[in-house]
Amino acid sequence: MRVLVACELSGVVRDAFVRAGHSAYSCDIEDSESRGLHYKGDVLDLLEGWAPVRFSQECQELQDDVDLEFCPVSMVESCCCYCYGPTQEGIEYKEVEGGLLGRPVARPHWDLIIAHPPCTYLCSSGLHWNKRIEGRTQKTEDALRFVWTLLDAPCEKIALENPRGCIGTRIRHSDQVIQPYQFGHDASKETHLWLKNLPILEPTGEILPRWVDGKPRWANQLDSGQNRLGPSKDRARIRSRTYKGIAAAMAAQWGDLDV
Repeated sequence: MRVLVACELSGVVRDAFVRAGHSAYSCDIEDSESRGLHYKGDVLDLLEGWAPVRFSQECQELQDDVDLEFCPVSMVESCCCYCYGPTQEGIEYKEVEGGLLGRPVARPHWDLIIAHPPCTYLCSSGLHWNKRIEGRTQKTEDALRFVWTLLDAPCEKIALENPRGCIGTRIRHSDQVIQPYQFGHDASKETHLWLKNLPILEPTGEILPRWVDGKPRWANQLDSGQNRLGPSKDRARIRSRTYKGIAAAMAAQWGDLDV
């Protein structure tokens, strides 16, 4: 499958699909935290089917059996990425600030999009600030429009994840709520999924909590229920990372669907 993981810095979901044998890109306005196929730029470019033009030398560093000057279209399915050469037939090109994008003329590029839009102005825990900070309400409206754009992308299969928030009240209710403790992690983090032509994720291994005054608590929580992760400049980035067990389930269950 050709997989786009939108708004991902960690590379966790991207790498899970790569390990499962798929061609996967992550995309964000910042650099990826891990080595892999990552487009630093506007995800709206990629939602239209574009992908970064990559040459075989770059592919060589990621997959040893790619040894052609350019990976031809006929090799795309077995290649580690879409490395369109700038003179190939059947490919159209678009110059962007970060370089060159290409896409096949005959068919759409992405078989699956998994999107992680920033939750700062969407999650329930922060919406009360909209009445206290000037301009924040408009940022929520902008964030909701971005979510609409992701959900309406020209792709047959889409998954969008976010915490509980105004997506569920302003756009539509989520299709599924998952927790990392359902996928082999001793952690609690309520995550909502909005799905298009995808089945719900089946749990792969439940981790039981400790109990404090009759309430369940996991390892990432204090006895009070607060997250153990203290305030820092990287706190939001660390908390936004997808748990590897969830990413592995996505790759195993959604990566095995017909395209």
